[in-house]
Amino acid sequence: MEKRLKKPSKPLGFSKTVGTKFLAPAPVSEHRHKAARSAQAGRPGARFVRRNGDGGADDSAPAFAFRAAPGRPAGSQRMAGLVREWLAEVKVMGRSEQTIKWYQQKMDWYLGHEGGPATLDGLTSAEVKRLLGVLIERGLAPNTVHGFFEVVRAFANWALREGFAVDPAVVRMRPPKVPVTELETYTESQQETMVAAAAPGWPRLAVQILLGTGMRVGELAELTLDDYESDGDVGFLKVRKGKGAKFRRVPLSSRLRREIDRYLNRFRQDVETNRLLVKGNGQPVRMMTVEYLLMRMQERVGFKVHAHKFRHTFATEYLRKGGDIERLRRILGHSSYVMVMRYLHLDKGDLGKDFDLRSPF
Repeated sequence: MEKRLKKPSKPLGFSKTVGTKFLAPAPVSEHRHKAARSAQAGRPGARFVRRNGDGGADDSAPAFAFRAAPGRPAGSQRMAGLVREWLAEVKVMGRSEQTIKWYQQKMDWYLGHEGGPATLDGLTSAEVKRLLGVLIERGLAPNTVHGFFEVVRAFANWALREGFAVDPAVVRMRPPKVPVTELETYTESQQETMVAAAAPGWPRLAVQILLGTGMRVGELAELTLDDYESDGDVGFLKVRKGKGAKFRRVPLSSRLRREIDRYLNRFRQDVETNRLLVKGNGQPVRMMTVEYLLMRMQERVGFKVHAHKFRHTFATEYLRKGGDIERLRRILGHSSYVMVMRYLHLDKGDLGKDFDLRSPF
């Protein structure tokens, strides 16, 4: 008599490797489980439970529940303490000081001025929607509202990974829409005006590097003498800690290399700091120094001067002159083409070029 294979009782479509990826660690022995709980006081444990419609145990579908730490109900952890722990881990992960300050600013404002919850169990999807509604009614820019949402959701994702009881709806929420606008760039005459308006020395070189490399202001301020490579016909600036703690080399035109060499020979003093850009008093140029320079320049030139607009200008001109999009991605330090594709926007002159020859009417 032939033996029939018994049909597995595991629900179709459920994989242990997939189903448990974001939910809980691999099953451990009771001894190890108790040891882990004692080593992490105040940290809730986690276990799988399955329930049917009547609330009883059921193996038909997996679910996830949290066990509170002894003497503390699930989700009662103070938000302020968890935010400090999260920011400490973000720092360990290599995020820039600017990014960490931006995270902290958003969470401090949310908890201190926008009626944020005192404990983790108050961070629900309804609460996050309330926050977004308040910010929108106040007339804040869509990018600002979107930034608040991204920070709060990043915190919730971290708390979930750490095993805390988090409303899963918060993690699943879709970000608020941000209107897609045309990226603004500087015209050729505006570029020449800004370079001429900057004082000789580090101010003028800073403007030239921003225009000639598309580098971020924070990356510019962190450059050292060792980051400048000039070998024959090839020159580079090394960005050692870009956004996301990524390293990259940015190529330099022969014109920009000449300006860097001129600055090193004629303006930069022999001081202790190894930073590339140094002020007249021997102190290194910091990010706030460059931002203040751009604010003063705006008053001189008579048009809006924005730091990131230099980046848009470089990328747009690079593509307009036949540059390769993959090389541009690596030069700018983007991990994907999503942001790079935004630089493919065209101005009115490009859109109307040869249009009469190609339009059907």
